[in-house]
Amino acid sequence: MFKEAKEIVEKSNKIYIVAHINPDGDAIGSTFAVYFALKKMNKDVHVVMPSYSTVFEFLPGVQTSINSIEDEEYDLLIALDSSDVTRLAISEDEYKRAKKVIMLDHHQISAPYGDFRYINDNKSSASEIAYLFIKYLGAKIDKDIATLLYTGIMTDTGSFNYSNANADTFRAVAELLECGAEAVSVCKKLNDTMKESKLKLIAKTVDNMEVYFDGKLRFSYVSYKEISELGINDEDSEGMTNYLRAVEGTEVAVYVRGKSDGSLKVSMRSGGRIDTSKIAIAFGGGGHPRASGYTMKEDIETEKEKLIRAVGEMI
Repeated sequence: MFKEAKEIVEKSNKIYIVAHINPDGDAIGSTFAVYFALKKMNKDVHVVMPSYSTVFEFLPGVQTSINSIEDEEYDLLIALDSSDVTRLAISEDEYKRAKKVIMLDHHQISAPYGDFRYINDNKSSASEIAYLFIKYLGAKIDKDIATLLYTGIMTDTGSFNYSNANADTFRAVAELLECGAEAVSVCKKLNDTMKESKLKLIAKTVDNMEVYFDGKLRFSYVSYKEISELGINDEDSEGMTNYLRAVEGTEVAVYVRGKSDGSLKVSMRSGGRIDTSKIAIAFGGGGHPRASGYTMKEDIETEKEKLIRAVGEMI
């Protein structure tokens, strides 16, 4: 399935790897796993990641990332975990400098781009696809690569609680553990440890929570002013929907946060019955049935009414 992609990689020397803006565990795990695999193949390779949450700094290779593509022309761009070229953490000009582009993605709704595309929404994560890709390339999965791939799969499956974790996913994880993935350490760092500022953001999110449709929808908006006063950046202000969704009886959780650029990011999570990706797509975004999002185009009050109405129709 990766024959053409492998041929492109083998003919390329100067390679850049990129994922989406505001990278999560899957974006970070998949990109750096592929980075280490290509280094084993003696490629001149870099990961472009202008910003990321400091909670991922413990992962191998992360601090070697660069802010932008430095070459006027380069052989190959590998894009992971980004369903649309406009969400990549590089500029349009940087994208166009690549002689070839490989796209690896797992989102249900994608806007395909690049010379080679592998999109499989039956896979749990970009990291699970990266695992298959690395094996196809013939690169040995060592402890660092295994830990990165495990991180991506674990975070995108909600620590294996989501329905996207299937038998293939667990078979992949079993092999990663055999290769030395530091599962206990990853879980401790990402699930059992947080900064005090993050705890205060959780409290603020809950304090701002609004309840609709007899508790089936829980909505919370936290402004950028409130977030910045806690000393939290854009990357670290993610993840609040999980706490809203955890409340008994919640079918859809919506977390809207202000960002440093003045925009408003909407994150939605479903308990399983409601396909939130249909709502996100209607508002210009995308994602998965149980996890999706978009950027608000109007003011919070106008958009909030439209969003609540859309969720209510599905409930």
